[in-house]
Order: sequence, then structure tokens, then C-alpha cells
Amino acid sequence: MRKIYLLCFLFILNGLFAQKKDKLYPITAYEKAWQEKNSDARLKMIKSIWLEDSTFEDPSASIKGTAAFNNVINEFYKKFPDAILSSGPKIVKDNYVTWEWKIVDSKNKLIIGGRDFARLNGKGQVSKIIGFWDKDAALSEADLLKNLEADNIKVVAKYYECLFKTRDFDAMATLIEDGATYYQATGLPYGGTFVGFSEWTKMFAKSTEFFELQIEKEPTYFSDASKNEIIIYFTISCKSKKSGKTMSMPISEHFDLKNGKITAVRPFYYDTKQFAEFLKSKK
Repeated sequence: MRKIYLLCFLFILNGLFAQKKDKLYPITAYEKAWQEKNSDARLKMIKSIWLEDSTFEDPSASIKGTAAFNNVINEFYKKFPDAILSSGPKIVKDNYVTWEWKIVDSKNKLIIGGRDFARLNGKGQVSKIIGFWDKDAALSEADLLKNLEADNIKVVAKYYECLFKTRDFDAMATLIEDGATYYQATGLPYGGTFVGFSEWTKMFAKSTEFFELQIEKEPTYFSDASKNEIIIYFTISCKSKKSGKTMSMPISEHFDLKNGKITAVRPFYYDTKQFAEFLKSKK
């Protein structure tokens, strides 16, 4: 008899664990939806556990329905494309679940943290999610912009090093967005608008036909992280290959960036006309 009671107890216990596991399925799917960056694949996942009258609320949104919830995640990834979600253990009571979570970027910098409360409908679907942000864990907008500014400056500094010091175009290529545009001053013998990195390299190669360059003053960096812009100001010393003459020229370069890559460069010369005449002058 004791064996029978033990078997019954184990059967009931196993059933309880199975129920808990099944109950957490919609939460598991919910978290996978947040980890899925493809909008169509994510929407399909959301529809498996989300109803048209299911609601999501946190300090940034209050929405209802599958498409609206999918759009919340889309907008989040537009702002934080490299976000990575992790979460803590789940506490389950009846049809309610709560857990802590945090989101970091690819460099493990904290973006935001908090706690979610979910109400389930008992049929494998979510009725409501309420999210609370941990203000002490979340980075302020100022901190986020500061981090973005630092990352953008690193990208531009690497570009500068590759172009003017190491001449490492393979490394430089990794910093440039596909279809990026270089707006070289049209008054220069190698001037024009160049789209795509392969066209950039042709322009760089042509420029070397006219002068030899050394950096006279290392760049100073200015930025507006809210617009993903960096400006550098530096001075070059040039020797014309045609005339053998030398001149010093201050230059500033304006960079547009997106998702950690350069999308456009616009150099500005202290005196473009003088520089063009210098490059074309003969002995």
C-alpha cells in the first residue's frame, strides 16, 4: 500500500510541475518575442500567446492587441539595435507571474532593468503585462547619449587612424555603412560625390597622385550624439607632387553615423580654392 501511495504522490507532484511548466509557456514565448529582431517572425510568435484584447503597459506605452505590441518592440530595437534581454526566476501564483529582467547592449552596458507582472488566462495566453522600470538601474537619457557619443568618437578615431596613419582599408571598410556617401569638395582635382566604400577608395587613391601628406596637428573631436554626428578639426602639412611646394592647411570633417557605422563624410578646407591651386601648380 505504501508503494501505491508513494506512486500516487509522485504522480500528483509530477502533474503539479507539469502544470507550472505549461503555465509558464506564454511567458517563455513572451520573452522570446522580445529577443526576436525580425518583425514578421516576432508577430507570428506574439499571436501564439497574445490576444487582440491583451494589453501591455509600462512607463513608455499603454497598448492593446498583437500589432500594437509588435510595434512597441520594433520601436525599441530602432533605438537600441544591439539590445540583449535576460531575466530572473519566475514567481507563480494562480494565474499571475512576476519576474525581474534587465536589458544590456552588445558591450554589456546596462540599458534598462525592471520587473514585469503578467496575468494569464489559463489557456496558454497572456491577458495583461504590466512592466515597472527600476529607476536606479535604468540609464538616464543623458547617460545613454554620453555612451553613444563615446562609441561614435571611437568609430571616427579608428577611421582617422586607418586613413591617415595605417592606411588599413580593410579595417576601415568595417566602419562604413553600405551605400555611405563621401562629399569631397568639387573644386579639388579628385573632388565629387562618392557612394559606397569602393568608390571612396578610388578617390583616396587618386588624391595620392597630387600630394604627400603628414599630420601637423592631431584632431579635436566635437559631437552631437542626439543627431549621431561627429566633427573633427585637425591640420595637415602637404607637399605637392607637381611643384614640390609645401603648405599647411586646417581641415574639419563632418561625420554622420548610424548604428555604430559611418554613413556620410563631408570634409571642409580652410581655403579650398587655395588648396586646389596648390595641388595643380607646377614648378
